[in-house]
Amino acid sequence: MDGLLMTRLPKIHQMKTFLRIIECGSIRAAAVELKQTQPGVTRAIKELEKTLGCPLFIRGSRGIVLTEMGRVFESRAQLIMKELERAISEIEIINGASQGAVTLGCSSLLPFTIMSSSIQRFHRRYPNVKVNITEGQVSELLPALREGELDFIIDAVSSDITISDITIEPFFKTSAHILTSKKHSLANSTSLSDLQYASWCLPSSKIGYYDKLNSVLFSENQDTLATVVRSNTMIMALQMVLNESYLTVGTKEILKVPYFSQDLHSIPLQEPLPDIEYSFIYSQRFPLTQIARKFINKLRFEYEDSQE
Repeated sequence: MDGLLMTRLPKIHQMKTFLRIIECGSIRAAAVELKQTQPGVTRAIKELEKTLGCPLFIRGSRGIVLTEMGRVFESRAQLIMKELERAISEIEIINGASQGAVTLGCSSLLPFTIMSSSIQRFHRRYPNVKVNITEGQVSELLPALREGELDFIIDAVSSDITISDITIEPFFKTSAHILTSKKHSLANSTSLSDLQYASWCLPSSKIGYYDKLNSVLFSENQDTLATVVRSNTMIMALQMVLNESYLTVGTKEILKVPYFSQDLHSIPLQEPLPDIEYSFIYSQRFPLTQIARKFINKLRFEYEDSQE
């Protein structure tokens, strides 16, 4: 790297101080959080502004306000610090001395099926790595992914869907079924037309697969006939199905879960539903860490093993 450029690079402690001031709202509060003196914090910011050649804050009676250059630098500094933390965590994991983490978001299907066995086997190999899971639909999880708070997402988004700055890597494809209670009056229906007055509990997301599903389930003039409740978790959908006479859409894997198989029923429709294609979704701005990739590989192994 050019020597002149190296002399103009901010130091890590300066960026940490800059970001902490923004979080706390004042230099005084930041100094308390950082356990430093106020003059020391002020000096670090002045050195940073000198390095960058521009003021980052406007100091007034109501506290600090970011300048235009300060706002630009804040977004970049956040990315740099998160990426640095990920790099350090990954190196520590490789060295076997880490308390690092894999953080992912997923819909409800995975926790019902292969997730628990994947985590168990993963921890046998990496006992010090924490696995953090956030449940939700992809539309809810994407902001956290873009901010670097999630390593990746697993959800029903087809690989032919294009989302800016996001990579979609196919995982597996499975059949979709309309599920209801075995006691439901529509349990033995054979056509979608038989379900036009039914009550439904469906995912709140309308990205990719779910947009295609809505067009199959409901015609334009049927929107006012059916009762549709939207939920971001399968737990709520299954609760509505088993206790409130609703219908939902799920995969064949849910029908194999012991505590659901006795009560859930797949309506034997003549019209096929579009298959559900699950994918790994990750940000192009934050490359997958080695340990996150190993966890993805473990999930692939568990799914393939479950199909044998």
